[in-house]
Amino acid sequence: MAPRKGAEQDWSWIHTVSSPDQITRQHRRRAAGLQDLIPCPFNFSLDTPTKVESEDDEDEDEIIEVDAKGKAKAKAKPSNSKVPGCAKQRCLKNPKCYNFLGAEQVVRPDAKNNYIDEHAGLIPVDREGPAGLRNLGATCYANAFLQLWFHNVAFRNGVYDCVTTESTPLFHLAMVFGMLQHSNRQVVDPMGLIEALRLDKGNQQDAAEFSKLFMSVLASEFAKHPNPKIRSFLKDQFEGVMEYSTTCKCGHKSSTTSTFLELELNFKDKSTLEQCIENLQTPEILEGDNLYNCPSCGRRREAIRRQVPIKYPPVLHMALMRFVFDYKTLSRKKSPASITYPKNITLGDEEYELRAVITHEGKSAHHGHFICEVWDEAEQTWLLCNDEEVTNLSDRPTKKPRKAIKLDKLDEDKYSSKDAYMLVYKRKDQGQVAAKQPPPAIWDRVIAHNVTLQEEKNAIGVKRMQVEDECDQLYNLKRHVIKNLPGTDHIIPKDSLIKWLKTQHFVELYEPFDMSPIVCSHGGIDPGKTDESRLISEEAFDQIQLLNDCPQLAICSVCVENGYSREKAQSSLDGQVEAFDEANVGDGDYIISKSWLDQWRTGSLPHGKLPSDDDFSLVCEHGGRSIIPRNKRKATYSIITAEALAILKSIIGEFEVIQEVQDECEECLSMTEINSEIRKQRLEDTKVDKQIRRLVNKSETPAYGLDYYALSPHFIREWDRYIKGDRDEPDLDMGLCEHGLLDYDPQMEKPDILDRKGWNMLTEKYGEKRPIIIQFGPHPRPGKKFNVETSDPGVCEECSTARRSDFDIISISIITLIASSPSPSKSVTPVPSGSGSNCGPRGNGFPPNNGFNREMNRKRKMNGKSITTYGGRSSRSRSKSYQYEGTKGTSIKEIKIHIMNKTGGRLTPIQQKISYHGRELGSDETIGSIGFLKDDELELEEMVEAIDIDDVDEIDEVEDGDGDARKKKRRVNEGFGGTALLARIACPDCTFENDGAATSCEMCMRPFKVDGIL
Repeated sequence: MAPRKGAEQDWSWIHTVSSPDQITRQHRRRAAGLQDLIPCPFNFSLDTPTKVESEDDEDEDEIIEVDAKGKAKAKAKPSNSKVPGCAKQRCLKNPKCYNFLGAEQVVRPDAKNNYIDEHAGLIPVDREGPAGLRNLGATCYANAFLQLWFHNVAFRNGVYDCVTTESTPLFHLAMVFGMLQHSNRQVVDPMGLIEALRLDKGNQQDAAEFSKLFMSVLASEFAKHPNPKIRSFLKDQFEGVMEYSTTCKCGHKSSTTSTFLELELNFKDKSTLEQCIENLQTPEILEGDNLYNCPSCGRRREAIRRQVPIKYPPVLHMALMRFVFDYKTLSRKKSPASITYPKNITLGDEEYELRAVITHEGKSAHHGHFICEVWDEAEQTWLLCNDEEVTNLSDRPTKKPRKAIKLDKLDEDKYSSKDAYMLVYKRKDQGQVAAKQPPPAIWDRVIAHNVTLQEEKNAIGVKRMQVEDECDQLYNLKRHVIKNLPGTDHIIPKDSLIKWLKTQHFVELYEPFDMSPIVCSHGGIDPGKTDESRLISEEAFDQIQLLNDCPQLAICSVCVENGYSREKAQSSLDGQVEAFDEANVGDGDYIISKSWLDQWRTGSLPHGKLPSDDDFSLVCEHGGRSIIPRNKRKATYSIITAEALAILKSIIGEFEVIQEVQDECEECLSMTEINSEIRKQRLEDTKVDKQIRRLVNKSETPAYGLDYYALSPHFIREWDRYIKGDRDEPDLDMGLCEHGLLDYDPQMEKPDILDRKGWNMLTEKYGEKRPIIIQFGPHPRPGKKFNVETSDPGVCEECSTARRSDFDIISISIITLIASSPSPSKSVTPVPSGSGSNCGPRGNGFPPNNGFNREMNRKRKMNGKSITTYGGRSSRSRSKSYQYEGTKGTSIKEIKIHIMNKTGGRLTPIQQKISYHGRELGSDETIGSIGFLKDDELELEEMVEAIDIDDVDEIDEVEDGDGDARKKKRRVNEGFGGTALLARIACPDCTFENDGAATSCEMCMRPFKVDGIL
């Protein structure tokens, strides 16, 4: 690969110049690294060969292609093939590489068409076949059913007949049908219907559930129509009747009937559709513990229960229960079982023929893609509807229409699939129905859409002609510049050239070049920044200047002269260092600071700095040789010869030196011995402290009922410093306030503790002190963090409150308290009055002496001292907590809104009761006004039982280990909760039944969807 490098400064010429006034333009170019650069030929084709320019005062080579060794290759015509050795990263800093600057997009064959398409857009093409439906994110499940329903001509006609007001989902459905039927667009946008149903466009849903719920919404619309035939339309089209019967052994038969809109069929691998329908009707024997209580014979007896479809609708939807529950992974999964289904099937006494298949692509039950294969009654052909794309199939496909579909045609009348999700059959006696035209309100909008489409096509056509003319002018100008770029006459910034070549608008061609990336402080080209530049020819520069105020700058002579002086000085230093090294051979006689010597060698030493200066001196404060530990000597000083020292002095002047054989300062040695004795004594003194320190918090789970001795946080900090040698021995400060009580709360701030043995060792060393004795229990008290039962002495309310109330910003904890009973109920136990979570305003102990806790507090004597005991366990435990960063001005209303947002609107402010010290707080109260203290907690009661994310109420099919199906509840939060598909929405606050399309409660105005702070 040919060598490529950026601009590298060349100062090798400084020895040929005796003074700055002899520096020429060629010298400046070499100092800027612009000499002997290897040019890159164009990496693309131009209409005419590139003309290469040379510079008179420089020996410039013709721009040619080079081989891996940098040698010239035979000339060849420019081509589109990549130039060997030229790569974007390798040539990024090469001022003579003109590739990767944006010229490629101008000269490539499709440049003009791309420009026109981008700036004028494509002219929409009228559709020639069936239209597709735009996928708005994850709405393929809806698109599949919309295509299925549209191609059911009878259903489409019924929707047209029933359309009334424009505010109903039925109207938007009719609008989608009208557009699919008569729009000239290739893709129809169902946004109006999706928004009317308030569906989440980015959340994939279950197609079968969508079908059921949407049919329910449509049924309510049809039921409002005054025409009886239209009112019963959906029932007549899709509703079947299922009989459920129980036959007692005595012969008594009890039966009832129910309607269905689709049959839900369980199946195993390699099942047939006929087997699935037969299994649906398999009798269930009631025996053992499940005997039938017969109303005829008055006994519990064996019986047979079965369900049998006694009436099939003209159009039958059969949902295949492909999504099952896996007990091994405890999650929903998609069954890969295959099912065989026929083209024609006999149901009851009627013949049915296949008219649609909805398929789920993908292996996951939570992701994937729904498509629809449907029979087009008008064209008498099968269509594959895949969102925007609709493919015309001559018959049921003999090959997979898409790679992911596991569909195989077994023979002329049977098909097998591992992805089939819903099958639709139509009774043969129905015959072909003539398609109706959309009602006037729909038809007028469809025609308006088509008129708009034609106007859009005309406007884009005119725009394309205008843009084509602009492109010709813009690109012809750029091509002329590109063809003449190679040259060495001018230096311009690379980034500005890229911007100029890539611009898509004439106005941007007139913007001045930004020269700052390559300009020095003197206003010329910085010789150290030319790797961010490009060399271009005079002709290319003149063409750019016709449009653009591009300054014509030369390499800065001031910067080059400064560099010349610097390089000269460095060259002189190199000679001095070389002479020093030659003289510094053999055993040395003198020592000199290694740091000073290293800086002198590299030229980084501050001017006038001597080895004897304070920063580098090896002389102590007494004027003798400093004491340097043996293990630090190599890093501190170097030993040099007398000859090397003489050369140094001839260069920098006289300075005080130390002979290598000179003894270390006796005074310093004496002080070192004293300090050593002090350190030894300190180590001896702290042996006991270290032993005691290891006993602090030795037991992670202190025993209940035993005495432990607490140490104040201040003493622990100072004690640790003493053990490390950072201070003298501290006093044993117990951390008591001026009233002789604790100024911190051990139940909220975990204390450092010693057992009796450790405390005795500590007082033997530091003297007797009144101890802080605490005892632990099995659990923390409600509202407390640590399980401290008693303390002697107690907490000083005055001092503790003053310290804990001193804050600007605070993290506020809000905890939900629930009953600790093993009952599965989710109801919230009311908080007893006065059960504050922290210290109250009265008494010396931890709990407040009021309300509920007054009964819990009692005084007893221990070792003749008065202590505080915390008894009576609360029946509550922490359920969940929230954190809020606030100030004293934070209101309770702000906290409630925060909780509402954290729960996704599940807990509105009206459902929250927030208390502090057992008192319910008003929304307008603030953290400062209620006297909130650091480490305290607010208590939250959920006034209405909230639905947990794991709550369940609906049924899914569950597959056990044998492949048999049974029922399993699923989460209510899945599916279409909160959408208009649920016909009525009950307000969680006031329980008022709202219309399914309502966004907030009509009674109390509670929003049904929270997108932020409301």
